[in-house]
Amino acid sequence: MGLFETLDYDGQLACFTHAARAALPAYRLADAHLQPVIYVNNATFLVETDEGKHYALRINRPGPKKTDWIRSELEWLRDINRQTRLHTNVPVALADGSLLTHVPLEGMDKPVTCTLFEWIDGQTLSWEQINLEKIHAAGVFLGRLHEFSATYKPPTHFIRPTLDWEGLFGENSPYNPGVGAAIFTADQRAVFAQVDARVGAVMDELGQQSDKFGLIHADFIAKNFLFQGDNLYAIDFDDCGWGYYLYDLAPLLTQTRGELNFADIYDAFWDGYTGVRHLPDSDRAYLETFIAARHLASCRWLAGNLHNPRIRERAADLIAYRTDELRHFLETGAISHPGEQF
Repeated sequence: MGLFETLDYDGQLACFTHAARAALPAYRLADAHLQPVIYVNNATFLVETDEGKHYALRINRPGPKKTDWIRSELEWLRDINRQTRLHTNVPVALADGSLLTHVPLEGMDKPVTCTLFEWIDGQTLSWEQINLEKIHAAGVFLGRLHEFSATYKPPTHFIRPTLDWEGLFGENSPYNPGVGAAIFTADQRAVFAQVDARVGAVMDELGQQSDKFGLIHADFIAKNFLFQGDNLYAIDFDDCGWGYYLYDLAPLLTQTRGELNFADIYDAFWDGYTGVRHLPDSDRAYLETFIAARHLASCRWLAGNLHNPRIRERAADLIAYRTDELRHFLETGAISHPGEQF
């Protein structure tokens, strides 16, 4: 374990803040003001200039995500904004036209990757504030994103992870927890093995034709879309990759399963999506398996982020809770109730 991992949360955030400050001159923002926004996986800062301009600076966490992956994420975002009417966070280029820079992070042997985005003056809504009309709009957005993905011609050297069975659960997965897997009990490993076998069977049945499989957001949950008037902005494409379109519906449905009006939420989201991309009703039967896949990927994500003290102190309980849900899935074919989301 490196020095960074031994620090408490505030110490780690201080390291990220120092790295953020070191990144600003590359964007000609050396004198701008920094304010931490969130640190869970990556660290994000609000950057404010004396002239009143605002940006979001993201410091990618030390870990398995390659520089080429991050660069490709930014290229996809750039092309979404250039080639569609969808709203996402827009990358800001450096003076030389590149989309990212690197700075040292105290306590780590390797530098971290920094990216700057235009600030979105939107609002993240709680579930009490998100009505069915907005859920429908989220479905429409995701459907239009997938329509774009189905015909997208990525630039040369574009590379993002493939979130098929191997990409979610294999050795080369961005969700591979590495040494963090030691947190899993033998019973949990047995449950996970049964779940990933079921997920693999469904993926084999679906295949990877272009109407089923393409570039997806992969973390489309409430905290990752903002509302500005009638416009919805999707943010945090850090997990995007080549995957099953149906998997992209799973995170939001996972997050809302405990709501009293879940059936209405499900229908509004599905109707919004299928109003753009027609899907047979039979595809709804696959969604429970993709929700289970999301749960299992989340357990692996938790185990892979134990360097964050706030995740480390809750990880064992959350993994146990989600394992119970996955066991219920194996017994009944359905997830019993929602797990807490990061």
